Amino acid sequence: MKTAAKTTRRGVIKSRIDRFLRHPATDAFIMVLILISVILFVIEAYGIVGGDILTFVETTGDVLTIFFIVELSTRWLVSSGTKQHFREYWMDWLSVLPFFRPVRILRGLRLLRALRILRLYRMGTIAQRFLTGTDTHWFEKNLRNEIANYHGRYAEQVWLLPDLFRILTNLLDDGRVDSESRRKICVALAYFITPFEVMPKEFHGPEGYLDQIYLSLKILENLRENLAENVLHSAWEGEGDIVEIITQEMPILKEIIGQDGLDQVDRYLGLRIK
Repeated sequence: MKTAAKTTRRGVIKSRIDRFLRHPATDAFIMVLILISVILFVIEAYGIVGGDILTFVETTGDVLTIFFIVELSTRWLVSSGTKQHFREYWMDWLSVLPFFRPVRILRGLRLLRALRILRLYRMGTIAQRFLTGTDTHWFEKNLRNEIANYHGRYAEQVWLLPDLFRILTNLLDDGRVDSESRRKICVALAYFITPFEVMPKEFHGPEGYLDQIYLSLKILENLRENLAENVLHSAWEGEGDIVEIITQEMPILKEIIGQDGLDQVDRYLGLRIK
């Protein structure tokens, strides 16, 4: 139990660091530093200044490069894997190589940082529009309101609904989650709003969400194959251990919904969720 607690805390810290590094404000700050570093490189390369000022320019450029090395190293440490990290940031690593003496001759690689400005600007703008224009938890609040007064025989399962929706959205906000896992998460989230229902809510009320709950747990179980367990723990904000909940509740829900109902979901989504 102590080991699991430590893993969970470590996962929470890594997730928070990753979210901070991917925040639009962080992107804007890094864009400014990149712009300064590119200007300093141009001044240094073309000999615009000399003497003490040139020394200051070179020192400042080296300090910024050290900052970028620390920043990229931190992103690597909180990423879901080395391969994924370098697939996204290989050009950024190339731009800091000239700091090291054996490759100083490749100083022109620093200009690659300018390309990063375009990527950061594009992603930062999109994220900022989303964050400022949308209450990202409004759907979750609606789910909580719908089940608030439910105390039926499946209350233990139904009350998982909003927390499962939250963990799925938290995982999408976690940069350690790979693209294949993101596609699975999006399928689970999309099923919350599709017109198809195995158990129509008009007749079953909150119990009509049991198929969404099962699918969410099934997707989370599949994600465990590609994600470190601490990633799931750090995204989970509900009560109990999410891994234990998956193991305990899935057989119960499968029996409640029935194989025929699960087959209908399978055909509708084009997934194999048995």
